[in-house]
Amino acid sequence: MGKSRSATLLLAHHLSTHPAADPTTALMLLRQGRPMAEPNPGFMDQLHLYHRMCCPAKVAAHPLYQRWCYKRVVKRSKAAAQAPGSELIVFEDETEGTPALEEGEKPEWEIKGGEEVAKRAEGEEEEEEEEEEEEEEEEEYRCRRCRTQLGDSTYLVPHTPRNANANSNNKKKRTTPSPTTSQPCAHLFLHPLSWMRPVLSRGELDGRLECPNARCGQNVGKYAWQGMRCSCGEWVVPGISVARGKVDVIAVSRRKKAVTAEGEV
Repeated sequence: MGKSRSATLLLAHHLSTHPAADPTTALMLLRQGRPMAEPNPGFMDQLHLYHRMCCPAKVAAHPLYQRWCYKRVVKRSKAAAQAPGSELIVFEDETEGTPALEEGEKPEWEIKGGEEVAKRAEGEEEEEEEEEEEEEEEEEYRCRRCRTQLGDSTYLVPHTPRNANANSNNKKKRTTPSPTTSQPCAHLFLHPLSWMRPVLSRGELDGRLECPNARCGQNVGKYAWQGMRCSCGEWVVPGISVARGKVDVIAVSRRKKAVTAEGEV
């Protein structure tokens, strides 16, 4: 009937040929000529993903699309109670990623083709270039025994600690908070990293993670493709974690130059 699938194809074409458009406004425009157009929620999610990717010609090679496919693979593996194939696992430190746009951040096409670049080309901006150094606080996670780096906070999977009181629906309500709620989580959940490849490629649903240093071999964590419950009560899928008690968490400051006028950032 041309309500969902064909409407999605038209919207995708419109997004690719009109960079300033977004899926919501494009759908409003389409409904002016075809009021019944109604892509299903799954198609709309994919259109928003396509827009965040800046509508590339080769979708399959884009890191955001690969991560989206990876999440679908994990979801299916969980339903089938089996580990995903090794060729389907995305190791985050091996991807040359184009991160998802943050709220309010402009895509590359808008920065290159917008008024800001035009003003610079015409010399309308008279302010001199100013370089500022910004310090970004990050954390590194190192094996406590041999100090081998296992990852850093850029590969951390964030999750919201669940209030201990909310987990006990069938128990009496407590008037005082649990003493463990203010403690840091016992698990540091990470995206798959290249040092985990030998273990994650075995095809096992769960198992242990050992330090990649052959002279060490310390048990530093565990994984479970079906998910793992953190000490805070939150369920994380897939659960790939290093134990906080097995690693040293080191705060590091990385300097990043920001150019306010022309130049590279």
